[in-house]
Amino acid sequence: MIQGTNANVSRRAAEHFWAQLKQGRPPNGDASILLNGYAGERLRLATFRHAPHVLTSESIARPHRQAALLCLQLEGDSYIEQHGRYCTINAGDFYLLDLSRSFRMETRQSTVQTIYLPIALLRDAVPQVEQASAVVLHGHLSSVGYLRVLYQEIFARASQLTESVAGYLLDAIPHMLAAALQSSASADKAPPSQLRQHYKQLVRRFARDHLGDPALCAETIGKGVGLSTSYLFELFADEEATLMRWVRSERLSRCRRDFEDPTARRKSIAQVAYSWGFGDMAHFSRCFREVFGVSPRGYRQNALFGIHEK
Repeated sequence: MIQGTNANVSRRAAEHFWAQLKQGRPPNGDASILLNGYAGERLRLATFRHAPHVLTSESIARPHRQAALLCLQLEGDSYIEQHGRYCTINAGDFYLLDLSRSFRMETRQSTVQTIYLPIALLRDAVPQVEQASAVVLHGHLSSVGYLRVLYQEIFARASQLTESVAGYLLDAIPHMLAAALQSSASADKAPPSQLRQHYKQLVRRFARDHLGDPALCAETIGKGVGLSTSYLFELFADEEATLMRWVRSERLSRCRRDFEDPTARRKSIAQVAYSWGFGDMAHFSRCFREVFGVSPRGYRQNALFGIHEK
């Protein structure tokens, strides 16, 4: 009974604290439900179930604009823009949101575990908070896994926390975060030109891995690599072909390769086209003829008879 009473007290304290984080109330009511939490003198944490909504830096009450949120995405996904970075957070990933700087976070139906970290405390272990925020910490990395285990234990035993233990845990979390950051990609520290090249490589790799998906589009690619659609268009503005024209070119090249492969001759032309993401045969034939100067059927016949030079 005492343990249940403590849990109720912790929940009420957490509800009060987190309610003060955002200034004003959204016109349609709260988009987040607090499932459990703890709010002591130093350590504040909560598990939230979010309905789809958008949160911006203007929504944060001024007393809380010198803090950050370290979050573990348990279910669903979220999309964050901060410090010129765009990232998609999937289930199992951690992310740091700097409440002291401008940001935009779009949350879909999701469940998230969140711990509140004062910036001053965080900087002792992570001096460059700006470089750590809005960076995906993928859950499959070993040092990120250590942080996840810590979260599991803290949240599972939140109702049993004492102030002294909670204080020690709060002091440990920034150092656990620093260890996790060491194993994540350091691309965001690269010079702008190198960073752009890195993003282009990520985009092309993702697109090549999903060429067979007929629904592949700029929005899908952006979500897959954690970049906004508008940034994708800007990223490829200096290329000869737009991103989706490049995707079409890659698909056509894969089809041509299959037409030249004797072991693939049992596949019909339509099967080859569909396997590389073309859903409309008339459109595929027009595109193929436009690029290679001959119909798909004619190209395959010529290739199998050795007419085309490679």
